[in-house]
Amino acid sequence: MDFAADFTAIDFETASHQPDSACQLGAVVVRNGQVVNQFMWMIRPEPLYFSQGNIRIHGITPAQVREEPTFGEIWSEISDKIGNDCLVAHNASFDIKVLLACLRTHQKSIPEFHFTCTRAIARRTWPHHQRYGLKPLSNWLGIRFQHHDALEDSIACAKILIAAGIDREATSLEHLEQSLKLNRGKAGAWGYRGATGKSGKRTNRTHAKSTTQSAPTGLPFLFPNQLADSGQSAPTANEPEIDMQRILIRGEFVRPLNGKRIALTGKLRCMSQIDAETLTTRLGGTWQTSVDLQTDYLVMGSIKTSLATDGLPDDARLAQAFNETGHTIQIVDEREFLNLVMSRD
Repeated sequence: MDFAADFTAIDFETASHQPDSACQLGAVVVRNGQVVNQFMWMIRPEPLYFSQGNIRIHGITPAQVREEPTFGEIWSEISDKIGNDCLVAHNASFDIKVLLACLRTHQKSIPEFHFTCTRAIARRTWPHHQRYGLKPLSNWLGIRFQHHDALEDSIACAKILIAAGIDREATSLEHLEQSLKLNRGKAGAWGYRGATGKSGKRTNRTHAKSTTQSAPTGLPFLFPNQLADSGQSAPTANEPEIDMQRILIRGEFVRPLNGKRIALTGKLRCMSQIDAETLTTRLGGTWQTSVDLQTDYLVMGSIKTSLATDGLPDDARLAQAFNETGHTIQIVDEREFLNLVMSRD
């Protein structure tokens, strides 16, 4: 089930603490859950004043925008690009209020905007997470970008929303908002109303937080019922501890196992076989129940019998036999498998 969301993510950089001092705007258009277009405008604020604090944050100086158009001069172009889309921003109250202030200062008619905030969405999607800034969230999800560049920030914002939609198994932005019990914000000539939580019961994911917080550190949060359903026990001090949620959500972008066929012999310690199969398929690979000539990796889990007494398991011996005839099946242990799925390349 695809997250077929349509929206435009935006981000402003400002020259000073004044909300109408926009000096850069980035916009990323998403259709059916895919980035299809991106735009960036450098803007000359009026007056042409930059505070040193803002320059230290984004690195934009008066000299870089002195010959650029003002917001009023490019508003028609901006308006054409964003259309009637729902606008998405991280800490949306800042960006929407900058947009409104710029429109008022340049005496442009103010249309009614609908918007949502990826910070609010992230809080409801991943309530166990401790930091919801654009940079910490992006680092956690494996999204690499140059912070405080308006276009880079808007791309990161779009990817965070896409990650949330995938995690919640939503089919659209509206479906995601409904799942998270989040009302869309609105703004216009009449003023501003931020995105707010709907009244009623808390979301299931929030409830999952309260029941999961007492679980041992390192258990995969994406499978809140894993312990009850699979009989898996907590990792011991000598076993690998993983954040399954981070791996899966980041893997939707990176897909480090794309085109690879994975087989398993033995039993994994850090996850169930069902979770390993889910991990493999979500990250682009194909799960195999046994080794054959198409296998790329054989993952060696723990084996009940002693290898010193009984030798390699049948699948490992078969993989070695295939390799001797010119095939390449890499035999890896559990930690090497985790290194594969967490690869950024």
